[in-house]
Amino acid sequence: MTSSLFTIVILVMNQIEITRQCIAYIRALQSKPIPILIIDNGSDPVYSNELRHLGDGYIRNEQNLGVISAMNQAWPLIQTPFVMYMHNDVLVLEKHFDEKITAVLAHIPHVGAAGFGGGYMVDCRGTRNRFTSNLLDAEVHGTRMIAPFVPSVALDGLCLIIRKELLISLRGIAKEYTYHHFYDMDICLAAIYQGYKVVAINILHQHTGSMTSKRADYVKWLSERGMTDMELYEYNRGIFHTKWGHRGYVLVHEHHFLYHDRAGMIPMRI
Repeated sequence: MTSSLFTIVILVMNQIEITRQCIAYIRALQSKPIPILIIDNGSDPVYSNELRHLGDGYIRNEQNLGVISAMNQAWPLIQTPFVMYMHNDVLVLEKHFDEKITAVLAHIPHVGAAGFGGGYMVDCRGTRNRFTSNLLDAEVHGTRMIAPFVPSVALDGLCLIIRKELLISLRGIAKEYTYHHFYDMDICLAAIYQGYKVVAINILHQHTGSMTSKRADYVKWLSERGMTDMELYEYNRGIFHTKWGHRGYVLVHEHHFLYHDRAGMIPMRI
């Protein structure tokens, strides 16, 4: 049995080199073993044997199910209190990064979702504002995080650490949405309106990809389903706005877990 508070779940469709690097960095910089579950989301069969042995658990999908469906395969199998979904093109660059994550999850009451970067405000038409992180190129995307952690409203999906009891309560992640886009903002707002805190943790990291929408295999996969990435984005934004638009906006204080929307303060768990 693991002593870790979280299990890392990594979704993969091909991209074997960067997946090797992602896991190698985790293993080199962790303070103690963290269980890793690999979800092989329709990779070429030639990679399946290596992917099976890169982590501690392995799920093989013969076809790409999309990000959201694959994420929802994972959490019912996880035995730790939190599930850490991480993109396979993220490299953690901080020694003993897991100790900082554990400190936040263990000592801040009622964390529902955490991650490596987030925004202080969401416009419920579908935009995240005032983003902060400790990405290598943080200033390109917003501001560089200085504090060990900060309150957040919407985290970036490159790393989402979600409380399992929240996932059980919601019966999964963003099931109304198609394939991907907006699942990260949706799960964060769902956490807040159940009274949980959302927190961005200061972990030095690099996102080496962020170009999924331009990958030939992804473009082909979507075209076979009759859409482009922009069409998918707009479709899911419509779902997000229908679900959350009546809230107007959600904002958190920069230093305290005080959330409000246009109707007033949002009650939090005590």
